[in-house]
Amino acid sequence: MSWLYGYFFKTGKIDRPPLRPHLHSFEAAKVEVYAGGSGKHLLHFPHPHKPGETVFILGDPILRKGADFRYPDSDDWHVLLADERHLDCLDGHWLILIAANSEIRAYNDLLCKRSLYLHELSDYFYFCSDITLLKDAGLAKIDPEKMGAYWHTQFPPHQRRYAPGSFSYYQDTQMLFQRGTLLLSDQGAKISYQVFSPDAEVQNLHKMLENMTLLPLRAGRKVCLGLSAGMDVRPLLAIIMNSGLPISTVHFGRDTTEDYRLARRIATDLGLSFRFIAERSVDTGWESVRKYMYSRGFGYNPASSCLMQYFPILAEDFDVFLGGYYGEIFRCRMMAAHFFSLFKLRTPDYRYFTGYLDLKPHSFFVPEVNLSMHKGFVHSLKDSLAQMPPPDGMPNPLWMNLFYVRYSPRSINMPDFCHLDSQINDHMPYLQASLLNQHWKYGAWAQLDEQVHRRVIREYFPQLSRYPLALAQHSAPYNYRPYAMKILVALKTRREKHPAPGRNEVFLRANKEQIMALGNDSSVIGDTMLDMAKVRQIITEYYRGDTSYTNALISFISFVLGK
Repeated sequence: MSWLYGYFFKTGKIDRPPLRPHLHSFEAAKVEVYAGGSGKHLLHFPHPHKPGETVFILGDPILRKGADFRYPDSDDWHVLLADERHLDCLDGHWLILIAANSEIRAYNDLLCKRSLYLHELSDYFYFCSDITLLKDAGLAKIDPEKMGAYWHTQFPPHQRRYAPGSFSYYQDTQMLFQRGTLLLSDQGAKISYQVFSPDAEVQNLHKMLENMTLLPLRAGRKVCLGLSAGMDVRPLLAIIMNSGLPISTVHFGRDTTEDYRLARRIATDLGLSFRFIAERSVDTGWESVRKYMYSRGFGYNPASSCLMQYFPILAEDFDVFLGGYYGEIFRCRMMAAHFFSLFKLRTPDYRYFTGYLDLKPHSFFVPEVNLSMHKGFVHSLKDSLAQMPPPDGMPNPLWMNLFYVRYSPRSINMPDFCHLDSQINDHMPYLQASLLNQHWKYGAWAQLDEQVHRRVIREYFPQLSRYPLALAQHSAPYNYRPYAMKILVALKTRREKHPAPGRNEVFLRANKEQIMALGNDSSVIGDTMLDMAKVRQIITEYYRGDTSYTNALISFISFVLGK
């Protein structure tokens, strides 16, 4: 990953052993910064306006000009850094840290897709760009109350769930949130942030989506489109086909699904290069699971570690992976609770949010930890809702989508961006603040009808409307709207007499020996947060055949390997 870590010494310099080999550094009497990783996502240069200061840039910043976008060059950085408040105009995912002799300033992107952790000790501050560096420094100790927002909302692990709040779950550790700023000096640490709020400017959303999609292609980067037969990637493919720019496609997973069959058919019909990377071809061993959870933190599903194994293979031939992730927000399909809020007369309140965010996970903690986590969840959710603006006529689903945009990128996407930046640029046109600003101007009904997607397809490359839609094993005619598709899939799944084992079951069966050993590991037995009687019950009963413990066991593994 593109990473950095460093120290701000309160009094005198303290010799610290290096955590890992670095590419760039800054060293002064009170400040040390070390950076490394991928050259594609790491910039390092002297501050153009402040002699003696050094600028470190991690990630993939994007400069917006109206409805157009480009990657900033040296001239752009000269302008942007003349007044660091100008950094607010950058889209993309990024962390910028500026090191001076007795000061650190840091900024991150508008959605918190990259962040910075800050841990205070008696003699110095330690800062780092991801949790692996916090763990490597021995400073990753769980705070049960702060963990509450994560535990109640992201367990059992589910990649679509998110935690309300702007904080880290580690003790004495702060982090940058959306549009965050850090000033670290002799006066201490000052952190501030601005939660995402749509601006009033109305832009041509179709043109913005076109320019954001084509940005890496126009810049000459080698791009591969993650092709499925779903709806969200289809407007991106329509834009690319209309542009005439060359593109390769890839499909991950299994070749036994309708999604695979239709994706391959689309690529073949359009004369596109199509690559398939099978799930069985990647490393799904226990060591890869441990590495995955160490880099992501708990709340991620250990059974899904294979999903990240595709990207190093892809990075051998490409600079950019282009995907349709987050496109669902432009068709109001992120969460069923958002859709059903349309029929409520009142604005969704704390009770409504608790009803869909709190997954009521099976606990394996001691009672006092459970109480602390519940207290933390309640406080975090109430505080996050208190920061929401009045609806002022905004339909409930769009108001709930604003809450989602504020808190899901940090919970779901930020750990992945930190890791993938060492391998490949994961370019997500929909997950950009510039485009999301337009979401609230398009109208709930238009988005429930998928008008953003379908109009772009009709305008740029209508041939794509000839192909059915697919979700895993199931397909439906192109004119099916999202909730009709969801109902169809649910009905078909319910009719299956002998469904194939799920990913979690396959994972737990394949790793029985390692999981049994994990339950007896000294670090687990010595963890005072855990109720070992409950842990043993979960492991024993599952392997005796009681599959009602599946989620509890996955949660236990996620917590222990991810913490």
